Amino acid sequence: MQGAFTPFRLTIMPTIDDLDEAVRNRQCVLFLGAGVHYPPPPDSLYSYAPQARPPIGAAYSCALVNECVAELNRKSQLKVPASLGLTDEQRVRRDLEETIAEETREKERVYLERHRENLQRSSWYYEVRHGRDSLVKKTIKAVDTEKEPSAIVRALAEIDFPIVITTNYDRLFEKALRSCNPGKEPAVRIYDPDGQMPTKNFLGLPKANERWLFKMHGCVSQPDSLVITDEDYINFVMRMGDSEDYHPVPQKIRVQFKEWPTLFVGYSLLDYNLRLLFRTLRRRVDKSERPPTFALDPVPDLLVVETYGPSGLVSFIEQDSWRFVPELYQRIFNRAMTK
Repeated sequence: MQGAFTPFRLTIMPTIDDLDEAVRNRQCVLFLGAGVHYPPPPDSLYSYAPQARPPIGAAYSCALVNECVAELNRKSQLKVPASLGLTDEQRVRRDLEETIAEETREKERVYLERHRENLQRSSWYYEVRHGRDSLVKKTIKAVDTEKEPSAIVRALAEIDFPIVITTNYDRLFEKALRSCNPGKEPAVRIYDPDGQMPTKNFLGLPKANERWLFKMHGCVSQPDSLVITDEDYINFVMRMGDSEDYHPVPQKIRVQFKEWPTLFVGYSLLDYNLRLLFRTLRRRVDKSERPPTFALDPVPDLLVVETYGPSGLVSFIEQDSWRFVPELYQRIFNRAMTK
């Protein structure tokens, strides 16, 4: 049963007991990031086959860069056609054009290497060179096709988080939810980059065994919704200023994010976009009624901790997800997490 909501008063820093209580009362928002797809450490009791895992952003970025650099190298290695029949002036012009083309390719190689692990930049480059449709198809294949949810994702789906917000494009959490609740479909809302129609809201609060899932950066099921390039992120931030009816985040999600405790799993608050999002959604919340926020991060950034910790904005849990989630599962269900 869902208990009556009681505002949290941050007279002291929240504890794991506060988190457990919020989860048991179905008053905790789960914020799910790409880090849930990390492989387990070598000494873990759990496994996650490489071919089943979607790539993390940096790894996917490297794959895009490698493909683009290889294409530039192939163009550089193409033999220049024989110059028979060309005048000296035409030959000079052709050689100059080839020299300029190679200088341009080298500049692009340097750019790509500089942004090797920056998916927003590498995907933007890929989109400019190959088109949006090619980028989206490649992304769908990389993160969703023939991929499977990890034991962590399955456990988080089994734990009763009534509201889940994710920036992941894949459908692995939905797959895990269906496995836990056969015949029960989660209520899903997906970010709309155009914002030409009013945002579809949720009604009331999640009922018993009902899950609301908001895919904040889009979903592979709606290819036009993906937020992946720099320009996509700019558009997303601009949309955060839209009017109430057209705000990209459903109104009910925003309300519960401000009122309920939140658990971030699979994120680092060093991510500028995440901190901006967090600040935006928690604007104008009275400090005395600010709900606890827990961020799972084995090695949180020093400045992020010093900025967000003492103020009570965030309580950092310095554990790996492959350790923390099984422990949370054990506390909630009093049994070991399924392998």
